[in-house]
Amino acid sequence: MFKYHIIALLLGTILDYVFGNIYCMWNPFDTIKDWVKFLDRALLGDEIILLEKSKQRNLGAWLIILVVFPVFAGITFFTMLTYEIHPWFGVLFEALATYYCLNFNRLYYGGLGVVADYYGNGVAAMKHTASLLIGRQVEVDTEEGITSDTITYIANEASDSVLSPLFVMFLFGPVGGFIYRALDIIEGQIGTFETGTYNVRYDYFGQPIVKLNSIIDYLPSRFSGALVVFCARHTFGGFNGKNARFIHLRDRKKAISAFAGALEIGLDDGKIGDFDKPIQASDINKAVNLLKNSFMVCQAFFVILLLFF
Repeated sequence: MFKYHIIALLLGTILDYVFGNIYCMWNPFDTIKDWVKFLDRALLGDEIILLEKSKQRNLGAWLIILVVFPVFAGITFFTMLTYEIHPWFGVLFEALATYYCLNFNRLYYGGLGVVADYYGNGVAAMKHTASLLIGRQVEVDTEEGITSDTITYIANEASDSVLSPLFVMFLFGPVGGFIYRALDIIEGQIGTFETGTYNVRYDYFGQPIVKLNSIIDYLPSRFSGALVVFCARHTFGGFNGKNARFIHLRDRKKAISAFAGALEIGLDDGKIGDFDKPIQASDINKAVNLLKNSFMVCQAFFVILLLFF
């Protein structure tokens, strides 16, 4: 059974590496996002000033339950059903679930697209492409600012939608991966920050998911950060491995601190890393290559496990 699990993980990573998001095909996480938006309006409503703080927190907890329970039940049912039909049906379903949980392809080629637009069409085109990649309007208008926002996003998503989900799925299969990504979606929608901008609406409604995610993400985020540090030190790409380890141990922010140290730049509005050198658009290329190396190391690990099991 363990061998089937590893084969499925490897196939899922290959699918994401080759195909990425196919936007004409239904994506279960789009449905989860729509469900979260519906529950946000249905539970909290518009007149939040009329609701006590404790009531808002309770409603936030109920939103988590109403999202996570159907995700858990649905993925558990189909995982058990497909493996009951035949182990290879289970492998195919788990591989597809792994593919949906990952976001490597979009981050890698999206980052390259931001750099290509800068060198081909200037800062305005770079800003437009970066906004499409990040999913919100980039406010800054300089090469340095757009580059910093882009790398911060790539580094954060490298943890949240690539490396940490792989760690969780290795331990808990597709059920764990879907729950982890669902919780991340909830925090992105109703956490104290929504799409990168503070929203007073979620001050209390979003507290339960923020607290829960800080617990759930404790080990996965540390795994992703340590893996990026390892790849900065032991893979090719011109990274500063020693500085990646130093900055990561100092700042401890998922994989962002490891990226900042490896590239010798400051990220997250200067709160992480040091400004040892000016930020340039070419640093995005180094960031996506570090992401690629980390992703490939995970795949190599799965291949090694298959050889020994």
